[in-house]
Amino acid sequence: MAGRFTNLKIRTITSGRIGKYLLYAIGEIILVVLGILIALNINNKNEQKRENIALNSILSNVHYDLKRDTVLINMAIKNYGDREKLLDKIVKDEYTIEDYQKCLFCPSLITSYFPMSINDKGYLQLKNFNQNSSVQNDTLIADVVQFYNVYTSFLKELGNEVKENTIDNVKNWRDNYPWFTAVMSGKQDPRFIKYISEDPDFKNRATYYNILANKNYLSILKQYKIDAKAILIALEERDKVNTN
Repeated sequence: MAGRFTNLKIRTITSGRIGKYLLYAIGEIILVVLGILIALNINNKNEQKRENIALNSILSNVHYDLKRDTVLINMAIKNYGDREKLLDKIVKDEYTIEDYQKCLFCPSLITSYFPMSINDKGYLQLKNFNQNSSVQNDTLIADVVQFYNVYTSFLKELGNEVKENTIDNVKNWRDNYPWFTAVMSGKQDPRFIKYISEDPDFKNRATYYNILANKNYLSILKQYKIDAKAILIALEERDKVNTN
């Protein structure tokens, strides 16, 4: 009887120790898990902080690019706008011989263009960031990327069309008209005045240039300016929030 009691006591003590060990082990596991979760949370916050710093730097580059581009866009709009006023009158036959004789801009009217290319360094950085970051549902990033996706393609395509048409006009004059060298050198030549005032070739080329460069390309430039201004305002508002 005494032996049975002793064995029961030993088993009870052993079971109690095992129970304590189990509780201790579970507690250790819980502490380890909590430590891992806390470390992950800290790492996530640090990663998010690094991403926010990188994003703000990229958006600053985008802002700088847009500022530079809008200056060039304004110059391009002025250049093509002046051409449009003159070409509209020529196409509508509102120009007289006297007007053509006084027209200093006519020799370069359809034989020159304003080169325009968009600075996309900041955009390319933002596009790459957007593909590799954990930032989700940032409407400003989406707006900037969409803005560049649309206008980079449009402006490049139409700009190249204007460039190619301009070169074609220069080559046509070079190959077909004896007054080319004199006029391109800034000299007056009555044969050129006769050409631009009477020859259907000039009227056709002027009309096409006006449609391509002014009615299409210039329209895109003006809309770009409007949308770029909206993006700039949004970027500046974001910067104010981050600064405060």
